Amino acid sequence: MILPKPHLFTFLCLLVITYFVYHGIWGNRGLFRLIEIQDEISEAQEIARKTVIEKEALTQKTDALKNHNALDKDVLEEEAARVLNMIDENDVVILN
Repeated sequence: MILPKPHLFTFLCLLVITYFVYHGIWGNRGLFRLIEIQDEISEAQEIARKTVIEKEALTQKTDALKNHNALDKDVLEEEAARVLNMIDENDVVILN
């Protein structure tokens, strides 16, 4: 049985270690990809937070229009004027 020279074995071990270190840092599941994924998660969480706030605002608006017992005439008039694009000349418009 012929054993490889010690230098060849050391070189092959270094190649294997280098391969795993390289892919551990720059590979599809490496450190840099982990940082990118964390950035994507934080962006998605921010979008979700803004969507929840928008949904709550729309829910409050629709609840004010749904409740027939306590129909808020100001909200109804404001929404009708906005949808129909009909504003009286004496109306004061406040943009938010």
